[in-house]
Amino acid sequence: MSSVLIAGTRIAGGLALFILGLFTLRAGLREQSGPKAERWIARLVRTPIRGLFTGIGATLVTQSSAAVTVLSMGLVASGLLTFENTIGIILGTNIGSTWTVGLLTLNLERFGPYVVAIAVAGFLILALQRHRIPRQWPLLRSLCISLAGFGTLFVGFGILSDAAGGLLASHTLRAWLLVASHQPLLGVAAGTVVTALIGSSSASTALTLSLAQAGALSLPGAISIVLGNNIGTCVTAVLASIGGTRPVQRVAATHVLLNVAGALVFLPFIHPFAAFITRLAHTPGTQVALAHILFNVICSLAALPFAGAIARGIVRLLPESN
Repeated sequence: MSSVLIAGTRIAGGLALFILGLFTLRAGLREQSGPKAERWIARLVRTPIRGLFTGIGATLVTQSSAAVTVLSMGLVASGLLTFENTIGIILGTNIGSTWTVGLLTLNLERFGPYVVAIAVAGFLILALQRHRIPRQWPLLRSLCISLAGFGTLFVGFGILSDAAGGLLASHTLRAWLLVASHQPLLGVAAGTVVTALIGSSSASTALTLSLAQAGALSLPGAISIVLGNNIGTCVTAVLASIGGTRPVQRVAATHVLLNVAGALVFLPFIHPFAAFITRLAHTPGTQVALAHILFNVICSLAALPFAGAIARGIVRLLPESN
C-alpha cells in the first residue's frame, strides 16, 4: 500500500509540474501574441476553412483550446465576430490541441532540466543587460519564459512516466482500469471528470499516455479516456458563457455539441479503431498520441462541410430571447 501511496504522490507532483510548465509556456507565448491573436481571429475567419486554420494557429500560439474558445466568445460579445464565424475556430482548436501531446512521444523528458536551466540562465543574463536592449527585452523575456515552461512541462511528464508503473501494485486500481478498458462509456466519463477538475485536456491526456506507457491501461481504455478528455475541456467555455448574451451561449453550446457528438460517434468503434492504431504505431505512448491526433483531425474535418447547418441548428436550439 505504501508503494502505491508513494507512486500516487509522485504522479500528483509530476502532474502539478506538467500543468505549471503548460501555464508558464502559455504565459510566455501570450505576452507577445495576446492582442495579435485577437486581431488574427477577427480578420481571418470569414469562411469555415479559414476559421479552421485560424483556430489551429491560435491554439498553437496560446497552447489552450479552451482559451481560444473563450477568446472567441469575447470577440462575439464585443461584436467583432458573429457566432457563425466561430464554428471553424472551434474545429481548429481541437486539431491545434494535439500538438503538445504529440511532442510527448518524442521522449524529450531527459532534456527538460537542461532546457529549464538554459532558460533561467538566459533570463538572468538578459535581465542584467536590460538597459542595453530596451526594445528587444519584452520579446526576449517572453521567449525565456516560454522556454522555461517548455522544459518544466517535460520534467513533469518524466516524473509522471516514471511513477505510473508504481500504481500497478494496487489491485483495486488495476481492477478499475480494467473496467475502463472493457466499458468505454466509463472511460469517457472518467476522462471528462478528470479534465474538468484539472482544467487542461493536455494534462489529462499526458496522464493517460503515461499510464498506457506503464502498461496500466489498454489502448481501448486509453482511447475512451481521451474521448472524455475532449468533452471535459468544454467546461471552461460553459462556465464562461454563464450570464452571457445569446450568441456567446451559442458558441459554448457548439463547443459542447461538437465534442460530445465526436465522442459518441467514435465510441462504438473504439476496438476497431484501436486495432487500426496498433498497425500504425507499436509503442503504447505513440499509439495513444496518434489516436488522440486522428480522432480530433477526423472529427473536425468531417464536421467542417456542415458548419453552416450546425450554426443554423444551434440558432434554432437557442433562439434570441424576447
